[in-house]
Amino acid sequence: MTKSWLRPAIPLVAIAIVLVVGPKFLPHGRGFTFLGVLVLLAAEFAVIGWAINDRPIGAFIDNRNRLSLSKLQAGAWTAVVLAGLATAAAYNALVPGTNYSSLTALNVVIPGELLLAMGISATSLVATPSLLSLKASETPLASSVTTAQAKLPGSSNNGKLTTRSSAADASWSDLVTGDEVGNAGSPDLGKIQQALITLLLLGCYTGYVYEMFVHTSGPIGTLPVIDKSFVWLMGISHASYLAYKAAPHTQTESPS
Repeated sequence: MTKSWLRPAIPLVAIAIVLVVGPKFLPHGRGFTFLGVLVLLAAEFAVIGWAINDRPIGAFIDNRNRLSLSKLQAGAWTAVVLAGLATAAAYNALVPGTNYSSLTALNVVIPGELLLAMGISATSLVATPSLLSLKASETPLASSVTTAQAKLPGSSNNGKLTTRSSAADASWSDLVTGDEVGNAGSPDLGKIQQALITLLLLGCYTGYVYEMFVHTSGPIGTLPVIDKSFVWLMGISHASYLAYKAAPHTQTESPS
C-alpha cells in the first residue's frame, strides 16, 4: 500500500527533470517542453486515479461511481495552466540573458480572463454535486427505476440518481448521458454541449500557449490573453449545463 502511494511522485520527478533539462539543452524547444510537461501532468492524474480507484480515469470518478464531466474539465484546465506556468518559470530562471531587474522567474501573469474561465469551471465543479444531492432525496417512480436498470445492467439508484456498483463500472459514456433514472443511458444535451465547447476552447487555448512558447525567445511575462467572447461562450455553456442538470428528468412518486 505504501509503495502504491509513492507512484504519484514518479510523474512529478519526471516533470522536474524536463523543466531542468529543457531550458539547458532545448533553448529553442519551449513548445516541446510545454507539451512534455502537459503530458506528464496528465500522467500524474492517471497515476492518482489508479491509486484511488484502480483506473487511470479514477481521479474523475464521482461518489456514484460515474465519470464526472465537471471533474474532468476542471482537471484539464488545471493541467494546461500549470504546464504553461511551470514552463515559463523554468525558462525565465534558466535561460541565459534573463533580466531579473525587470522580471523574476515566477513573475508570470495569469490574465484576468483566464482566471475567470478557470473560476467558471470551478463553479461547475462545486455546483454539480450540490444540484445532484437535491435529487438524491427524491423518490422516483418504480417503473422508471426498472427501465433505468434495464438500460444500465448492474446499476442501482440513490433517489432519482443512477449509481454504479463500483468504480470499475464507470464508463466514458457517463460524460454524455443522463444522471437520473428517467434519462439513464440517454443522450444528455447539456453534457454534450458542454463537452464539445470545452474540447473546442481548451484545444484552442492549448494551441495558443504552444504558439507563444514557439515564437518567444526572451523572458515570458504572461500567459496568452484570451478574448472576452471566449469567456462569454464558456460562461453560457456552463450556465446551460447547470440549468439542464437542475431540471427534473424523472417523475417522482406522489405523496401518500
